[in-house]
Amino acid sequence: MNIARFLHLRRFLTLVAMLLAVGSPAALLAEGQPERTLKQTESNANQDRRRLVAEYLPLTQTEAHSFWPIYELFMKETAQLVDRRQAIVARLGENYDEMTDEVAMELTKETIEYQEARLKLLKTFLPKYEKVLPPKKLARYYQIESRIRAAVDAEIAKRIPLIK
Repeated sequence: MNIARFLHLRRFLTLVAMLLAVGSPAALLAEGQPERTLKQTESNANQDRRRLVAEYLPLTQTEAHSFWPIYELFMKETAQLVDRRQAIVARLGENYDEMTDEVAMELTKETIEYQEARLKLLKTFLPKYEKVLPPKKLARYYQIESRIRAAVDAEIAKRIPLIK
């Protein structure tokens, strides 16, 4: 890997880390933060994510004009998935000390359904993005999304203990 690519990758990972540093709204709520602060935190996280995409996906003016409205719709639907994931994590936390077999199986099924819904969302938006981006830029965008999701997933996995 040449030095320019290394620095570019390092910068990308730093931005992802900034996105993660915002923290989850559920965690903030648990710490007693007011609702207004939670909304601001979510807004900041979305702005950071958008900044990452904008920085690493060079778009022409025409492409940008068509891409960003689709991206905003994608992010609104992604927010629903984030809420779903947070509910699963919250339920895990509520039942962690006294986990029953029944709840463990329900959480496993809910997690798989969440992952399927996330993939379905990516598939649903693919034709929309195809209409406005050339194939290489579309592939690059999906790579960017994949890296962000992987970084977020890794951070969440580090913070959630395994079931006893």
